[in-house]
Amino acid sequence: MMHADWGLDDGAAAAAASGLEEEMGPPVHLVLVRRLPGSPLVAPLAGRAALDLQAEQETVDDETVRILLDSSLVVEVGEDIGPEVVEALRSMAVPPLFRGSAWLRRCRALVLEDGCAVLGGVRIGYRTGRGLWVDHADVTGE
Repeated sequence: MMHADWGLDDGAAAAAASGLEEEMGPPVHLVLVRRLPGSPLVAPLAGRAALDLQAEQETVDDETVRILLDSSLVVEVGEDIGPEVVEALRSMAVPPLFRGSAWLRRCRALVLEDGCAVLGGVRIGYRTGRGLWVDHADVTGE
């Protein structure tokens, strides 16, 4: 009796994974920060340091990088997060402050005000213990 092997070989598995990534796009690395009231400065969720994301710096000190990375997460297309949300996050510019760090130069900053941000017609927020959430309700107020 012959046994048919329906599994993918390593090359086919890599090709399938590559096709899936092309369809969904690569994940986005986000640093979550909150806007400080009445200020253009932000603070990472995992720290209290006031930072200027628009500051052009040659390098970013190790402690700041560590705090920012502690406030980061990777977002990819999934059950609750559609490809349009990931694409909107991916299209955000890398803040000038992040460009001075090898660890941060590919990260985007999601600036939360009152716990959320509006991007591409959706409300995005973060809750400790629950993670990133997306609300597709009409946020235009029309």
